[in-house]
Amino acid sequence: MKKFFTEQLLAWNQEQNTRTMPWKGIKDPYKIWLSEIILQQTRVEQGLPYYEQFTTAYPTVQHLAAAPEEEVFRMWQGLGYYARCKNMLAAARQIVDTFQGQYPDTHEQIQTLKGIGPYTAAAIASFAFNSPHAVLDGNVFRVLARYFGIHTPVDSTAGKKEFAALAQSLLPANQSAVYNQSIMDFGAVVCKPQQPACLQCPLSAKCVAFKQQLVAQLPVKTKKLVIKKRYFYYIVLEYKDQVYIRKRTENDIWQNLHEFILIEMPGPINANELEAYTAFKEVMHNIPYTVQGISPAFKQQLTHQTIYSQFILLTAAKAPELAHYMAVPRARLNSYAFPKTITDFLQNKSLGLF
Repeated sequence: MKKFFTEQLLAWNQEQNTRTMPWKGIKDPYKIWLSEIILQQTRVEQGLPYYEQFTTAYPTVQHLAAAPEEEVFRMWQGLGYYARCKNMLAAARQIVDTFQGQYPDTHEQIQTLKGIGPYTAAAIASFAFNSPHAVLDGNVFRVLARYFGIHTPVDSTAGKKEFAALAQSLLPANQSAVYNQSIMDFGAVVCKPQQPACLQCPLSAKCVAFKQQLVAQLPVKTKKLVIKKRYFYYIVLEYKDQVYIRKRTENDIWQNLHEFILIEMPGPINANELEAYTAFKEVMHNIPYTVQGISPAFKQQLTHQTIYSQFILLTAAKAPELAHYMAVPRARLNSYAFPKTITDFLQNKSLGLF
């Protein structure tokens, strides 16, 4: 069953796999690493333009390590999970400082880089150096769970150990890079989460899930995703063509990105009535202002949270004194990295508000 699996997978890759990506087949560990970091919790279609932008702007790890943090964060805008970007920049500097600019070439050394765990290290070691380490991502978990009929939850400690051992046992000698890419592609285009192409699948003859009609039930996950709703009301305060922003430093979403004056409410409110709330009065205490407009609601979906945002545009009659906020020229706002919901607002010229 294992031999059939590996042989059929490699044959499918050679004869039928038409999935093309610029990082496939290359041996440059820096570019492979970039692709892996960008694609963590990001679809290929979304991540591809970012990969191309990063490799153009920073063709080597030395270029990335020397780049200003703010510049790198601006380029990352829209990808989410900004801790990935912060870790990526730290790892680039680690490579330059600790490894003299040479990307580490062993699985163990790669894992010492900031933001890289065993699975990402396995992918980089395999693709760049053909090291015999099996890759485990969502596609691989799904293919293995279905083909072998495994009901152990993939998000459990026992499941991770079981799948890691199984994946490693399937790895063909001296073909780890080709095999790993094959199974990841296979999960993306054939053994898909919804509407898998079972009737065209070369593994269906021995696939447990297919034979037992369990395809929709596998893989098993124990943790149900709970989506939290949050309601952000941004005060866009302007005085003499300067707008007040701050960098988010809390251990929360969007750390190290900038934002306008934020009032977070426990539930949705009528933005026209925001002035009546204590939180607004505390922020705008002793600041005379006029209301210029209120935006429609913007929605940004994160993995565990849904953010609803509205923007209240105010013009101050005198220079505000706001702790932790800095005044920046309105024309220079695009020099700062913002969360996607704010960039959507800034770029939506049809609103006629800003």
